[in-house]
Amino acid sequence: MAKALAAVRKTPVQDQVAAAKSGWGFLAENLSAEEAQSLVDGLSRFGLESASLPVSSLVQLPEARPIGRFDPTLADQLILIATAGITVTSTNTKTIKEGPSAGQKVLSAAILLGTGLPIKIGGTERTVEKTQTQSDRVFYLDLLCKAPLRRWRVDAERFDYSFLKERKLYQIFGNFKLLVDDLVKVVPGAWRNHGTKVLLAGKPLQTMGYDSLADLERETRWLLTLQTRQD
Repeated sequence: MAKALAAVRKTPVQDQVAAAKSGWGFLAENLSAEEAQSLVDGLSRFGLESASLPVSSLVQLPEARPIGRFDPTLADQLILIATAGITVTSTNTKTIKEGPSAGQKVLSAAILLGTGLPIKIGGTERTVEKTQTQSDRVFYLDLLCKAPLRRWRVDAERFDYSFLKERKLYQIFGNFKLLVDDLVKVVPGAWRNHGTKVLLAGKPLQTMGYDSLADLERETRWLLTLQTRQD
């Protein structure tokens, strides 16, 4: 994709890598009709199918409503199973006291008693600030239902997995994967986004590529628009 965009836009390939990765189905926005069609024609020469659409024809996503328990009735109208793993980084700053250890204090006292010299091993006590950074991967699942279009959001860490019964595991990620797998089996005709395919295929989770929930919503909007055009 980046190579095709670079050829069409006459730029170095590396300049188009970000556009190819972060577009999530939308390669360009706010173009004139002529510019959009020119891009479509250029991509087609590289075997990449695309379409130029007015903004008004794009599907508008309904608000994501949180859901905390399994509801089997959702399967009746489920049209898209969209999963995303997102890395969340948190930073904590703590004020701590640093100085000689207990052993170093004993050694300093021994030197003082033996030589009379006040030599302190380990330096003097001081107050310092230390910053700790921690990164965790969190998982979300958006379930899109039709008639009317609705969107339910599962936060993997805040979901009741008791419906799994004897299959329930002692880890959130394992239970979340079982939930997604069950939904795909119950509604095999529902579309699956990139994240769902990566999860079920057992591929490295970092290959999902989502930086935020905004990426998931952008991809979801693209897939729903494609569904509408096919219908």
